[in-house]
Parts: sequence; C-alpha cells; structure tokens
Amino acid sequence: MQSGPSMRLFLAVLLPDAALDAVDEVARGLREQVGDDGVRWCRRDQFHFTLKFLGQVAGSCVHRVTDAAANAASSQEPFSLTLGGVGAFPNDARPGTLWLGVTAGIGPMTDLALQLETELARARFPRDKRPLKAHLTIARVKSYGGEVAAARALRATRVGEVATLTVDRLTLMRSTLRPSGSEYSVVDEFRFGA
Repeated sequence: MQSGPSMRLFLAVLLPDAALDAVDEVARGLREQVGDDGVRWCRRDQFHFTLKFLGQVAGSCVHRVTDAAANAASSQEPFSLTLGGVGAFPNDARPGTLWLGVTAGIGPMTDLALQLETELARARFPRDKRPLKAHLTIARVKSYGGEVAAARALRATRVGEVATLTVDRLTLMRSTLRPSGSEYSVVDEFRFGA
C-alpha cells in the first residue's frame, strides 16, 4: 500500500455523527464543571475507540497492518455498541484521563480487539500486554489543579446511556502530533464480513 516514510498509526472504531454529538454534549457538561485549567479537552474530531495503537510504522510495513486488519474484519459481524458512564484512569480519585465508557456491546468489541491482536501478531507486530479497556477519551489532565477539579466533577456527575451505534468496520488511522494536539486522518477502512 504505502512504501514512503513511516507513519504513527492506530486501529480504531469511529463514531457516526449522532454518537459524536452525544459524546460532545457529555464532554461539554464535564468541561463546564472542570474548566480548562490544567486539562486538555479532546475535540469532536478526536473521539474514537482505539483498539490497537501501533506507534511509528515504516512505510514498507503498512501493508502488513492493512492485511491483518482486513483479515480481522472479514470474520466479524456488525454489532451494537451503547455508550454511557464516565470515569477516569488510573481512577476517579486521581484522574489522569477522563473517559466515556461502554454499557453494552463490550463482548463483541473485545472479541474484535483479540482477533485484531492475533492477526497483527501473525504479521510480526508485538502483542499488547494489557487487555482492552474499551473507553473513549474525553480529556487528559495535565496538572494537580485539573486533577482536583476533575475528581470533584466525577463525584458529582452521573451519565447514563447516551448513544447506541452499529459498529460495522475497523479504521486504520494516522496520528500526526501538533502543538495543538494530535490530528487524525483515515488511512484505510475495513468493513466487517468483506
């Protein structure tokens, strides 16, 4: 596919506009409580579920990624995913990353991630040491003040189910680091059962 310079790549599940709107609304509500001091909020175009972060991949190796992703996607059936609940890594008391979670559909999402991991291992990419924790990053906390405000907001916030979407493809994304944050672009997509 690509034999040019290396690219910073990851495989993801992207969201349709209606789900992006719902996530954006949750993020705005949290942002009103937490503020911007010491917190970097994700933009709407950055919301996604990462299934596998690959890091820098040489242009000559990108075809191994696309072949593995196509193989993983070909054995999948479309599934329904419901978004809801907010939390933080490493935990709500010491938030470093704020996220929106999954309330239904985690089984098929985990199966997809495992299948992808297997196919990528066959293509000589290292396996992840930790299992998938399906989450959609809303913000990254960069200071103690941001941490305190975010912890307070998480204690006060309850988010029910906000959107349900049909997942029917896997997307290979390129991440370009900029001073304003990461910019993502679609490299390729792989429909399930194709």
